[in-house]
Amino acid sequence: MVKIAAAGSNEFVVGFQLAGVKDTFELGKASFNELKSLKSKKDFGVIVVDEAIMEVLDLHQRIEIEASVNPVFIPVSTRAEQDSLKRLIKKSVGVDLWK
Repeated sequence: MVKIAAAGSNEFVVGFQLAGVKDTFELGKASFNELKSLKSKKDFGVIVVDEAIMEVLDLHQRIEIEASVNPVFIPVSTRAEQDSLKRLIKKSVGVDLWK
């Protein structure tokens, strides 16, 4: 069974812990290396990532993380657009749930 995890700043992961997500990772200054480490863990299907962390990565690093399919990384922020969220859910589930 695949699991959902959250990764980001302390404030970001606390919200997911309160929502019941058991696997949370507080990322430090070496966030790209930590995300790559999470990418290699195949027991996670979806990893929700703080958008602020993704914005700090250079373009090549961000593309490498966003291209991951297993697990899929979903950047979340307060300004997340509905269309991009739909696209990411379709990528992770394999089905367009809105049709």
